[in-house]
Amino acid sequence: MALLLLASCARAGDAIHLKARMVRTETGQVGSLPRRPPGFSGRTHYILQFRSYPGPETRRELERRRVRVLAYVPDNALMVSSDSSADLEGLDVDWAGSLEIQDKLSPLVATETAPAYLVVFYPDVDMDGARALALQHGFTIVENSSLLAGQLLVAGAAAGLEKLAASDVVSYVLPASSDLASGGALMGCAGAVTEAGAIGEYATVGRGWAKDASGGLTLDYLFESLTEKLDANTAQSEIERAFREWARFAPVGFAAGGAAQGARTIAVEFARRSHGDSYPFDGPGRVLAHTFYPAPPNSEPIAGDMHFDADENWRVGADTDLFTVALHEAGHALGLGHSDRPGSVMYPYYRFATGLTADDIAAIRSLYGSGSATPTEPGDPPAKPPAPPADPGAPPAKPPTPPAEPPSGPPAAPADATPPWLRILSPGFTIVSTSSASITVSGTAGDNVGVVSVKWSSSTGSAGAAAGTASWSAAVPLLVGTNVVVVRAYDGAGNSGWRAITVVRR
Repeated sequence: MALLLLASCARAGDAIHLKARMVRTETGQVGSLPRRPPGFSGRTHYILQFRSYPGPETRRELERRRVRVLAYVPDNALMVSSDSSADLEGLDVDWAGSLEIQDKLSPLVATETAPAYLVVFYPDVDMDGARALALQHGFTIVENSSLLAGQLLVAGAAAGLEKLAASDVVSYVLPASSDLASGGALMGCAGAVTEAGAIGEYATVGRGWAKDASGGLTLDYLFESLTEKLDANTAQSEIERAFREWARFAPVGFAAGGAAQGARTIAVEFARRSHGDSYPFDGPGRVLAHTFYPAPPNSEPIAGDMHFDADENWRVGADTDLFTVALHEAGHALGLGHSDRPGSVMYPYYRFATGLTADDIAAIRSLYGSGSATPTEPGDPPAKPPAPPADPGAPPAKPPTPPAEPPSGPPAAPADATPPWLRILSPGFTIVSTSSASITVSGTAGDNVGVVSVKWSSSTGSAGAAAGTASWSAAVPLLVGTNVVVVRAYDGAGNSGWRAITVVRR
């Protein structure tokens, strides 16, 4: 059975941009909400499309008429909840309708298997009732305390998802990452934001920034404040590195400078709790950051601005990794929404990242065209590794040598400057929870010449050498609490490549 998309007219050529399809609408005026679908009672969820952007006055008037605004839907539409008696006269509503089942199911659900599914409910839904609904349809609830508000992890047959999505309270269903399904401790992004609210997971964002005359895009950026948890230069360079990663794959550029109130300027701010917008932070944990989409849908000067929670324990290469979060948020600043594909940078839950995946690159190129670099997949060695935490077991730096006279014979071969690559294969997650006093970390490493050693160090002060090189393993002792384990591979020239995992010992 399918929910009908209840059309009541809209302007010719307008469209509502959903992940599953683009809903074309027709010209007309709407004075009231459509009839509630059969079998529903109480408040029902609708999309209202307007002739122009629904500004603050329109949204306040909706609330006055007991129509609750839940999200912004490109273009010029709002997701709302109300009973069907709400009056829409005089509000310039062109179209009103509900999502169909196909609009609520990620296209990946039909084509790929997943260990579990992430079910997103509308923000006004009672989650006790949501859990009961999932159980009623034969799903098992997978507990994970990392989940964002209004979300459930469920396991069961994909064939049953259509019946679950037929419920009015379900907003969207997408594949869960293996990290989530295994109960891993992750941090989620509730989505980039607009003045009219966040954009639902079921929607795509739109067109991104308008390109300049050459067909490219250059945005200014400036730092209004930085985290106290890191050296200012380090924090700034990690965010700039995130900008450069996007610029590698599409004709977009970032220039330092400008004014916070200027057009096409990304203002970066670390702030606490209420900080002048409608999205206060919540202290350590949960919400790490939020970013305003480009103009449109946002107006200047907030378009593209990136805000980070100053209360988080920001780090480089471990724990709450600043580059990972900044890379994700910079995607939002450029106009990208969330990806349904687990492992991508733009998936709703942050995953330790060294670069963009093919999925992220395809998304940014859909907005701005192609760049020249080659995509990387999760687990591939980074082209230029970020500066990791200090390694007690690293070989000492070699002192510089004075220049020598030019040799009389044939020129010497260039010095090896290629760093080794390294992968951690076990454990299979970047964040692990255990009650054991130690953990065995194993993986592979390689180099253009050859790896001579693999060493590990822990944030608790222990360090040692792994057994093996091309295939290596190490038994790492753990203290109660958070242990950040960094593993490095070295070649004969002293170059190194590294990976890190976080192990929480209970």
